[in-house]
Amino acid sequence: MAYLRDRLIQAVVTIWGIVTLSFFLNKSLPGGPIEALQADIRESPFKYGLSQNPSQEDVNRVIEGLVQIPPDKPLWEAYVDYVTQVFVEFDFGQSISVAGGTDVMPLILQRAPWTIFLSTVGLLYGAIIGILLGSVMAYYEGTKFDIGMSVSIVLSRSIPYYIAAIFLLFVLGFQWGWFPTGGRVNPDLEPGMNPDWVISVFYYATLPALSFILTGFGGRALGMRANSIRLLGSEYIHNARLRGLSTYRISVTYLARNAILPIWTSIVVSLGGLLGGSVILERIFQYPGMGDLMFEAARLRDFPVLMGALIMVTFLFVLGTLIADFTYPLIDPRADMKASRE
Repeated sequence: MAYLRDRLIQAVVTIWGIVTLSFFLNKSLPGGPIEALQADIRESPFKYGLSQNPSQEDVNRVIEGLVQIPPDKPLWEAYVDYVTQVFVEFDFGQSISVAGGTDVMPLILQRAPWTIFLSTVGLLYGAIIGILLGSVMAYYEGTKFDIGMSVSIVLSRSIPYYIAAIFLLFVLGFQWGWFPTGGRVNPDLEPGMNPDWVISVFYYATLPALSFILTGFGGRALGMRANSIRLLGSEYIHNARLRGLSTYRISVTYLARNAILPIWTSIVVSLGGLLGGSVILERIFQYPGMGDLMFEAARLRDFPVLMGALIMVTFLFVLGTLIADFTYPLIDPRADMKASRE
């Protein structure tokens, strides 16, 4: 329990640190969001529902409603108000230009599930392919298959995911017409958990997910291969063979479970990297998710949406790390035993 308690404390501290950073970027950064908002309100007061030449009190009131930071209050008081709004009320303010006047949280909740779905599909299939391929490569170590796959993986890892995305979009989307070139579901279908709609969701996510899979499975395959080869010469593997255990049981119970340990954390934590990479990927495929929302917020200087999305991505990244930490003792009981002894 001490192991899990320490990881939970680290997660809370990390999220608090990001919220604090968001506050100071808004409040104290020279030329930052608040100063930019003040200048924009003075220049276009009608855009914010104010009359010509608004008073400073009106400007401060509009800014506080947008970014949840009162410009006229002392720093510590503004910080307490901001942290309370974020952690207690889950209020990130209102959108300025992406969806003017709309609360940021509903915007994020509309987009986040799609990006999480896309990233999870890419991560899951990439991990499965990488682990299985790495195991086979270890079994056939030194053969033409092993050497050929190793060279192919090294070459594929040198290709950025967005280059692979453009190539897949051009060939499979525009040239051959096998997959749609934009969107996240067929707009003619009735939304719901009916078979046609679910199939359409996976169909539209194929190319973006395939871009993640093709450029992400190689590292895990090489890691699984190296770990499996290292463990094949271990004494407990020899002892299992001498006891007459089946090859399947040795491979699954003894070899695979221990070979996957070093890469398990990286598999779950890499979800945060996929969320960050989705900004470019979703623009390429016109996939309206969190990445597309962050891009539009940055382009239109919609600071409340941008900061809210930053906090949400951090939260999902920390959540992935927690999942890795909480499940690691299930895979390797020594982690929990070591923490207990400490």
